[in-house]
Amino acid sequence: MRSSRRTFVKTAVAASCLTAAPRWTRAAGDGDTVTVTPKVSTKPVVNPGKGWSAHDWPKWQAQEVLDFVGMGVRRFDWAKLEPREGEYDWSPVEETLAAWGDLGRVCNLGVMCANSHSQLPGGLVTPQWVFDAGAKRHEMDLTPAMATQGTAGHKIAPVFDDPVFLAKLRAFLQAFAQRFDGDPRLAVLDIRSYGNWGECHMHPFKVPDIAPEKFREHVQMHLDAFKKTQLCLSRNSHLGKFGPLKEVFDWAVLEKHLAPRRDGICGNSDGKETALGLGIAPGVFELYADYDTLKRLGWWAGTKDQHGQGFRLEDCIENGHPTWVDLGGGKPGLRLLQENRALVERLTNRIGYHFVLKEAKYPKTLPSGAARTLSLTWENQGVATLFIPAKVSFALLSPDGKVAAVCEASASKPADWKPGTPVTVIDTLAFKHAASGNYTLAIGLLQPKDDLKPSIKLGNDLPAVTGWFELGPVRVV
Repeated sequence: MRSSRRTFVKTAVAASCLTAAPRWTRAAGDGDTVTVTPKVSTKPVVNPGKGWSAHDWPKWQAQEVLDFVGMGVRRFDWAKLEPREGEYDWSPVEETLAAWGDLGRVCNLGVMCANSHSQLPGGLVTPQWVFDAGAKRHEMDLTPAMATQGTAGHKIAPVFDDPVFLAKLRAFLQAFAQRFDGDPRLAVLDIRSYGNWGECHMHPFKVPDIAPEKFREHVQMHLDAFKKTQLCLSRNSHLGKFGPLKEVFDWAVLEKHLAPRRDGICGNSDGKETALGLGIAPGVFELYADYDTLKRLGWWAGTKDQHGQGFRLEDCIENGHPTWVDLGGGKPGLRLLQENRALVERLTNRIGYHFVLKEAKYPKTLPSGAARTLSLTWENQGVATLFIPAKVSFALLSPDGKVAAVCEASASKPADWKPGTPVTVIDTLAFKHAASGNYTLAIGLLQPKDDLKPSIKLGNDLPAVTGWFELGPVRVV
């Protein structure tokens, strides 16, 4: 998955500037070995490529919400982006990517062809010129029983397997991909070309699903256009029961490595629909409704209604193994945080990956220019694996805290570290050009463009210098 290489501006909730003294002891019976057993931190650690998301614009979020959020979410109506055939207005997309990107956050975007919340003239979400070209459509007058169903008024959806519609959509996707495929600010692109809100169901239009082969065609059009950006598909058809479309949903995740998404979390979903993607692609959660609504219905507390709906967020996360989870945003998102701060902080370290160093055993002295081995025991205490490029490296820090030398921990493969399974790695220290002297040995997790400042933080109480976590003293001789 493509991700922004910028580090977060705010670190109020991140364990990146800890001041606790390092803890190391000599291993029994070996005077040249230092054994470090770092304490696991209970503080929330905000890291790139995982975490909480918020809707729409960052300017609508309170700063204390932004301190937790790593991804902005926004959906667009196709009619707004291509008002006339072949004439594109990319400004809404550009402005969204810039607004979140300027804060060091990434985005999850999607383009809808039907949207019962849209208030565009005539209820059009797919552009009028598509229908003028001969595409068929469904129409209805909506009087919603709940705000989550849409807004009142006339609504239009295309016939999603109509050949004219599909041809026009394919051309749009190619243009969209030419502009944005591989943009590092775009972490996740939703496939929202089928169904109301692009959620792969036709509620409340009350028309049958398209045939599985036509649904597969929608997915394949996106795969043909986007070669670099992580695509995502909502597993929402028939409220998670999928019906005849299940084979396509599973194919998309298991064979094409699309990120699985569920948009009814805490309401009609307990999160299990995204578990299929564990270790394959990042799972994405969206709450059924805003926090105030979930709380009013009792669903936030897990109280079941007459239909069996209502699930606690913490249980959903354990069930679905998501990498990204909806915090809502706006005033309801702020209330969610303020009323459940301990929960949010705890779940911050469960969502996605969360790496903890359990033990390090390294030689106290290093011959200059020669290699020595060391032992590292890691544990991923998150619910998912790592889906952004990253590597482990070692650094020698001089007494003034500057990086004197760096070498890669080539045997440590953080993308392979499964949740809840400790792994011990025998790695190599090889500082080829380090001068003789006393140093502090440090460890860090770097993204490809981090240079000498690791951007991925560990969940340990260890002192950190420009992203490097100190293990203890070492002497180069």
